[in-house]
Amino acid sequence: MKESVAQKLAKLLQLVRGLEADIGIVSLSKTERVLFTSIADLSALNNQEVEVRDIVAHPDLKNMPLPTIYKCLRDLHSKGLLEKVGTQRLGLYKLG
Repeated sequence: MKESVAQKLAKLLQLVRGLEADIGIVSLSKTERVLFTSIADLSALNNQEVEVRDIVAHPDLKNMPLPTIYKCLRDLHSKGLLEKVGTQRLGLYKLG
């Protein structure tokens, strides 16, 4: 029997939830998750280090207020999911 679109979506969402559990982001808030996945997307493009200006410009974050982005960056760093690269003022991050 042919799988319906809803059944395909259900399987895909189960796969995504499993991957989120594998990398330890299940307990993150929705905004932290969006920021984390945006950084993962950007890090694939430029050798794993991502500048804050590129993070802020990511299409998935265009409606996220700047203070929220900075708070999520701090929270993801404190949870060990992001590493700050270079000096404090440099504004480079990579996945932890």
